[in-house]
Amino acid sequence: MRKYTSSLAINGGSPVRTQPLPHWPSYGDEEIQAAIDVLRSGKLARQSGSKVSQFEQAFAERFQVKHAIAVNSGTAAIHVALGALGIGPGDDVINTPHCFIGTATPVVHAGAVPVFADIDPRTFNIDPPSIESRISPYTKAIIPVHLNGLPADMDAILDIARRKQLFVVEDAAQAHGAVYKGRVVGTIGDFGCFSFWEDKLMTTAGEGGMVITDDDELARRARKFHHHGEERRDGDYYQAERLYLHDSLGYNYRMTEIQGAIGLVQLGRLDDYIAIRRGRAHQLTDLLHQIEGIIPPYEPPGTVHVYYKYVIRLDRQIIKASAKEFVAALRAEGIHCSRRYPTPLHQQPVFVEHRGFGKTSAPFAPPWYMGKTSYGSGSPEAERLPEALVMITMRPSFAPEDIQDIAAGVAKVANHYR
Repeated sequence: MRKYTSSLAINGGSPVRTQPLPHWPSYGDEEIQAAIDVLRSGKLARQSGSKVSQFEQAFAERFQVKHAIAVNSGTAAIHVALGALGIGPGDDVINTPHCFIGTATPVVHAGAVPVFADIDPRTFNIDPPSIESRISPYTKAIIPVHLNGLPADMDAILDIARRKQLFVVEDAAQAHGAVYKGRVVGTIGDFGCFSFWEDKLMTTAGEGGMVITDDDELARRARKFHHHGEERRDGDYYQAERLYLHDSLGYNYRMTEIQGAIGLVQLGRLDDYIAIRRGRAHQLTDLLHQIEGIIPPYEPPGTVHVYYKYVIRLDRQIIKASAKEFVAALRAEGIHCSRRYPTPLHQQPVFVEHRGFGKTSAPFAPPWYMGKTSYGSGSPEAERLPEALVMITMRPSFAPEDIQDIAAGVAKVANHYR
């Protein structure tokens, strides 16, 4: 590990690193040319072009599923999945409280109610026994999130789903290519949902998403839902004559041709990106294991963690600083980091205060939902975590020397607060 001065930069000392860490995403000539080709073609929408369809086909082949439907965000992907499953007013869906809000708000947009389980304190993923304790007569689905790139405990979740006759929608927005007991995440439940937002493992020009499934009927419904509820019965879905027949509610969640073209290139880089991330993450883990009070990410046996985010836990019995204090000091050392989800989802005002559609409390209360919502508390592990978690940026653009600087920064700050 690199040497450093003991005085914290936040207190006037010299920082561990003065040069910014390499940025991400880093597009190459191939992505740029792909975008230019689409612009020159004049075919910018998926209805007139072919790049989105090619991207869907390639994604389905990469993940070995029958159907892939490209959308404009990971949040849209979850909404499409819920819409295709027929989830709506009067239903509830089990969610994790420790995640980005985009995994829960689609439930509300579907007209249903999110119910928050608790999390496993070691993996930070949703806790299966807690899921089971939250199931009500109104529960229709579970949305496990493969958080930070680590697969959730899918065997236990699927067992609950089978016994309770519930759908499973995997939120794999942070876990492209992660593996659970030999199966790629996103291919295990009824639907898998992915995000291609700017800093994800692969990106499509800032925004984008994908829905995958092996079920022909669910795929048909998903395509309709993401395209204004429009039914097409003859030939290729997008090339057949438009009948302008809309027999169900739908939205415009389509991906653009530029995004599809860039996605094709990025998909070809995904395996290399994953290999580099894992190599750098394991290097950092080896270094951080030497620092008392710092708990590196856990990678359970039988899983392949893809390290979308590298999240450490502070042992607060040893480290006499909150995550907020630790992050401020580490950022001053030139290390890009932040707290990880400081406010759990079940404590977000939109849910606690039942801020629904218009000026109503729909869909959280009768007559729309006849169950009981319990927001604000009740997920103790998720409520304890914000004071202990520090997210350290992990990128394929990092070199081994960058990882050494990150570890040196963590060691310096940890030594100060012990």
